[in-house]
Amino acid sequence: MAAVTEPGSAEAPVAIDAMGSDGAPAPEVAAALACRARGQAVTLVGEREALTGAGAPPPIDVVDAPHRVSMADEPAMALRRSPQASVRVAARLVAHGRAGALVSAGSTGAIIGAALLELGRVPGVRRPAVSARLPVPGTDGVILIDAGGTPDAGVAAMVGFARMGVALAAGDDGPVPPDARSPGPVPRVGLLNVGAEPGRGNRAVRGAHVALAHMEGFIGNVEPADVLAGVADVVVADAFTGNVLLKTIEAMATAAGLDRHGDAGALLLGVRAPIVVAHGSAEAATLEAAVGAAAHAAASGVSARVADRVASRAQTVGSGTPR
Repeated sequence: MAAVTEPGSAEAPVAIDAMGSDGAPAPEVAAALACRARGQAVTLVGEREALTGAGAPPPIDVVDAPHRVSMADEPAMALRRSPQASVRVAARLVAHGRAGALVSAGSTGAIIGAALLELGRVPGVRRPAVSARLPVPGTDGVILIDAGGTPDAGVAAMVGFARMGVALAAGDDGPVPPDARSPGPVPRVGLLNVGAEPGRGNRAVRGAHVALAHMEGFIGNVEPADVLAGVADVVVADAFTGNVLLKTIEAMATAAGLDRHGDAGALLLGVRAPIVVAHGSAEAATLEAAVGAAAHAAASGVSARVADRVASRAQTVGSGTPR
């Protein structure tokens, strides 16, 4: 059994929600074996009998969690009904210091719900957000936030996304190689919109533009073509718009025949320990990369640094309209 450490500790193993992916638990077990072979400690969380049947040997730490949250379930209801659901148990291990980070390829709503129930938000964060690195040529990756957390985000939530995105870009944390660097001392922040003019977009986006105008590094609205041109280091959006952009770019990469098995997933920001959200269709290689990203995030102290930067920058950005 893993030793007890602080939440988000680099010394603790990475917890893998073994019942999250579409093909669970086979990809998760294969990823755990690959991680173990290269010296990365992991804990598989899921139905013990299913994990054993999928090939999880005794050297792999297994925590039994007899229930799962499917993509068809309503996340909040399922988590309340099943406190022993694999994603919630995995988040609980992190909260209790028995794991340093969490990887799940399950429902994004369930992952966020489990994180909030078991870990809680970092101070100053209104809504957690999923941050993804877009593979833009000539850059180390453009941070898109929110890429899947809050589809109906209001002004205050999007301002919070910008703060967290800047903290991530400036601190060089998350599911990217540790030698990646932001192109400049002050990350450039763009607001995803249908046009560059300040008055474009829906009410929330227009309000976010007004609030973000006070933020150092804010360059205004950006369109998808601007994002792909690398004009911003951080692109802020509500999760509906951001996720559509992300999936469009991923589909383009797949259509172009690019190998995406090494995609490390997306980092959930705003909770008290690192959580990497992987695709439901993730295979073993993808999940192995996600575990590496989660371990790097824990080692870099990303959650604590984001919390510190959010708190220190809170007075430098307009508060907007609460939502």
